[in-house]
Amino acid sequence: MTTPTHGARDAADFVRDVYRHAPGSPIRELKRYTELSGMISLAGGYPAPELMDVAGVQDVLGSLSGASLARALAYDATDGHMPLREALAALSTDRGMPSEAADVLVLTGSQQGIDLMARTVLAPGDVVLVEAPTYPAALSAFRLAGATVVEVAGDDDGVLPEVLAEALATHAPKMLYLVPNFGNPSARVLAAERRRDVLALAVRHGCLVLEDDPYGDLWFDAPPPLSLYALRGEVAGAADVCVYLGSLSKTLAPGLRLGWMLGPAAIRRACVLAKQVDDLHASTLTQALAARYLQEGRFAAHLPNLRAAYGARGRALSDALGQALEGRLTFAAPRGGMFLWARLDASDADTSAWLQAAIRHQVLFVPGAAFFADGKPSPWLRLSFASWAEDGLREGAQRLGASLDDAGA
Repeated sequence: MTTPTHGARDAADFVRDVYRHAPGSPIRELKRYTELSGMISLAGGYPAPELMDVAGVQDVLGSLSGASLARALAYDATDGHMPLREALAALSTDRGMPSEAADVLVLTGSQQGIDLMARTVLAPGDVVLVEAPTYPAALSAFRLAGATVVEVAGDDDGVLPEVLAEALATHAPKMLYLVPNFGNPSARVLAAERRRDVLALAVRHGCLVLEDDPYGDLWFDAPPPLSLYALRGEVAGAADVCVYLGSLSKTLAPGLRLGWMLGPAAIRRACVLAKQVDDLHASTLTQALAARYLQEGRFAAHLPNLRAAYGARGRALSDALGQALEGRLTFAAPRGGMFLWARLDASDADTSAWLQAAIRHQVLFVPGAAFFADGKPSPWLRLSFASWAEDGLREGAQRLGASLDDAGA
């Protein structure tokens, strides 16, 4: 008996089209340039290692011993290590979102929360609304789930309610994704009065709101308004459509890979089921470490240091850009977070074309096209001030100016 043959197959033929043809992260693609000697990268939104509380984390890690260390090396519940769930519930309550440990789902970074929501809520053909510009990895997660992404315009105070209302009526989306506090990349803060409008519109049109808040703790002069999730009790029906994602990556340490989700029990349960086949649970060791760090008050004590340092760096980059690129770049000084969002004023500007000249001058930024759903040439660019001290930021601004001359823009 002869075994039927189907011809030789390339390994790529086994990969689903949605993954085979998907582009990689435009920001991760730039990371290889950061290894070049002398490069000043203003591209990645990476917390500065020298600003992390290394000594405090080391103290807490050293305190795990005996039975506590043994437990931290064992499997744990998919929902999360109970002491960390309790600590994150307390942290959420302090932020105006009264919570119990049972309300918290611990994530392997809030990025996992975006992916879990995409996989459990979205089906091929569903529509997701996003503010333009927005976080590229969220765009990827929604597209890999088969959803259609539709942008909603905003201004300096965030998404525009009248534009959102029209998009909701026209596209009947299943989900709205927002980064309302010092957004990535725009650094915008959704105005307090608009937050209630967003909730009311979402309830009216039966649209889930996914609130991604990795930067809310990094305010410089004044905290942002209450989260959408905190306001859900003020708008009838909003408790059924609000999901909140928090993160310790930008404030404690990204290497711990810890975030958390709050939201309706049915949605959290679906995400738990998806997480069970994803990674079983976040690292028990890093969860135990983070739980003690929060419970001992170290996290609250360290936040003012981060705010002061990042605030100084944000102001330094703003001042340096104003001097090095005066009249060529338009931007608003950031009020928090890690990013400065700028527009090249030249007519028909495309910052992607500028990037190669910048690399030659040993400075990196992320072209604006990465943050829009259509990926078209854009005059915008994102700069991160998080990873460099003031002297490095001033030098980076000078290099940007020289590279712009080189590019002929």
